[in-house]
Amino acid sequence: MFGKIFRYYEGRIYIKALGSSLSEFMNQALKEGIVFYNGRRLKDSFVAEINTKDFRPLRRIAKENKVKLKIRAKYGFPFVALRWQRRKGLIIGLFLIFAALAILSQFVLSVSVEGNERIDSGRIITEAQKAGLNRWVLKSGLHLDQMSKQLQESIPDLAWVTMEERGTNIRIRVVEKKLPQKVEFTGDLIAGKTGFVDNVIVIQGIPVVKEGQTVKKGQVLIKASGGMTEYSFDMAAKGFVRGRVWYSSEKKVPLTEDITEKTGKVAHGWGIKIKDRVIMITNQKSPYSESFQETKSYALPAWRNWRFPVEIIKVQYEETQKVHVERTVSAAKELAETLAREELKGKIPPEAKVLQDKVRVLSSEKGVEFIRVEIETFEELAVYKQ
Repeated sequence: MFGKIFRYYEGRIYIKALGSSLSEFMNQALKEGIVFYNGRRLKDSFVAEINTKDFRPLRRIAKENKVKLKIRAKYGFPFVALRWQRRKGLIIGLFLIFAALAILSQFVLSVSVEGNERIDSGRIITEAQKAGLNRWVLKSGLHLDQMSKQLQESIPDLAWVTMEERGTNIRIRVVEKKLPQKVEFTGDLIAGKTGFVDNVIVIQGIPVVKEGQTVKKGQVLIKASGGMTEYSFDMAAKGFVRGRVWYSSEKKVPLTEDITEKTGKVAHGWGIKIKDRVIMITNQKSPYSESFQETKSYALPAWRNWRFPVEIIKVQYEETQKVHVERTVSAAKELAETLAREELKGKIPPEAKVLQDKVRVLSSEKGVEFIRVEIETFEELAVYKQ
């Protein structure tokens, strides 16, 4: 923690050195006491971080060794102070904005509800207000656990309630009590998927298929006959049609390929957005030559039709690098099989009984392995038409 603060106070410069005498350049720099942080030698260059105070002597060393020195990014307080030195009026304005944000952040400005389907959000918010949750009240005076319990007791259809503080928003998360569902089965039983029929049991209705027959998805298996029972007029076909279903998935994996992966290094940049203008305070650009960038904004919630015109911007830079991957034939086959099985996992119902599981090696192209996974199951084919 203190190390990051100290680095920010001193400042860092991300440099890239290019030239034919990089070894001499680096050796001379190390002899003169210059420290390279996170240094990495590339094919035709050298990238690293250095302290701000070491940049001038390093530039001299680069000239002496005919090495071209480029600045990739600047980080730290010295550069922020230099950038803002000519913007005193804006600094005062930002200070007032941050002061306003700090004061407003102590109050509840909005209330939201999540998890409700049958119960209206307005009703939940009204009951929460009776428990003491209102806009423009100090968050420090709220007892959210006690209020959650009171809200749950006031609405019998709620099985669980919790209130969470999310900045100036109080989020009410609820779970409704499940009501017993009345299941109605009407109409014909049809094939939910293509398969081979092994077993037909008819409880009610007219069988349309026989054992040993192949059926296609959507084909009628047991037709509803309709008729009077002791209690009601029943129009539903009832029974079981079980059989075999075949699933397959083909995947190919190259023996060599170039992929982009994350290195695990992350840097952040913070800024302020005023209407359409963004002013970055730290890390205006990514400190990495290749990176994945994600931007998040934090703003106070709108009040009626008015929204506070200032947002806090956070930019996350995740360093990426291109990696050349070489696989053996067995490793490529294993990866292709894993990918195929992952695809089939979402297709085969958990209650299905696996009868056969085969892995076939298909005719391979040069440098590419093809795998097909074939699975035969025994499962229920009949479903009611939706």
